[in-house]
Parts: sequence; structure tokens; C-alpha cells
Amino acid sequence: MTIVQQIEDIESEIKKNEERLDTIERMERLSTMTDEERSNLKQERKIIEKRLSNSRKQLKRLRWENWRSMIVSVVLLGMVYVSYIVITGTGSSAGATS
Repeated sequence: MTIVQQIEDIESEIKKNEERLDTIERMERLSTMTDEERSNLKQERKIIEKRLSNSRKQLKRLRWENWRSMIVSVVLLGMVYVSYIVITGTGSSAGATS
């Protein structure tokens, strides 16, 4: 699985958890329920909030890793380009006429 796929999966998971958290908060405000039901919802909310926190940390780490990989790719591409210029002898002196 690539980093991009992992990022997409975590973003999807975060969205689902945020939607469920929103549903729970609406239920707590608008529904009439027993103390046990309310307690169960609070427990579920705490679990989801913890899961969201962990997912966001993981997403931040994956984005950093993705950014770092992109920088390495750009540096390698630059090195290949410079090597090509040096090996072929093309560059600014090739276009000059004397």
C-alpha cells in the first residue's frame, strides 16, 4: 500500500468518525434517553475522540513522510539533470556564438 493510499484511508476513517461523533452529539442534545443510554453514548464519544486524535497524528506523520519522499525525488531528479548536462557537455556555453 502506498503512502497516498494510506493517507486516503485515514482521511476516510476520520470523516466517518467525525460523522458518528456529530450524530452522538446531536443525540445527546435532542433525544430523551435513560441515564444508561446517555452514559453509553458518552463512552462511545470518548472512544471516537481518542480514535480521531490517533488518526490525525498518524495522518500528520504520513503527510510528513510523503513530503519528505517528494523532496528526495526532486533532489534525485536534479542530480540526474545535472549529470546529464555535465556528461553531454550541453549548457549555457552550447548556445553561445563566438
